[in-house]
Amino acid sequence: MPVVDLLFPVRAGTVPLDHGYWLFSALSKRLPWLHERRDVGVFNLRGRLAERASLFLGAGALRIRCSTDAVPPFLSLVGSQLEVAGQRITLGTPTVRGMEPVSQLSARIVTFKNSEDESTFRNTAHRFMGALTGTSCTVEVGRRRTVTVAGRKVVGFGVKLGGLTSDAALVIQEQGLGGRRHMGCGLFLPSRE
Repeated sequence: MPVVDLLFPVRAGTVPLDHGYWLFSALSKRLPWLHERRDVGVFNLRGRLAERASLFLGAGALRIRCSTDAVPPFLSLVGSQLEVAGQRITLGTPTVRGMEPVSQLSARIVTFKNSEDESTFRNTAHRFMGALTGTSCTVEVGRRRTVTVAGRKVVGFGVKLGGLTSDAALVIQEQGLGGRRHMGCGLFLPSRE
């Protein structure tokens, strides 16, 4: 089943930068089946950095990565309001984008169990990349980041992948890397040079 991104325009005020868990909770209240769909990735909201570790959405965006069979149920969100960390956000009509076969991808945060230091994380990332794509590529480990999941801090790192084949790039975008895809982790986009 082909995988696409749904990009919903969002109108709202500010939310915490670390809002992935709250966003997934709000979506799950509207779409209870979402918990069971391991093939769905929910990116963090896009907006503009504001003060005190918050994100001003204004005219922001919500990106959801899913297989094409999951698109129709997500369309029920058009025009609805979600409450994310006490802030109401309104969703518009999404546009649909396919995956791009590019040579470089990056993710804001990737998490692996028991990989909290950079060296262990890098080795785990290489192992998972090899198992997932059957090829090797360059793995550039970026900033150490944390994400809060059910009140617990989870450690991860920003990741940039280079030297990807077209097939490997599509697999990584479709399947992600590591865990917590529902909360914005392990989701890759084409890298900006």
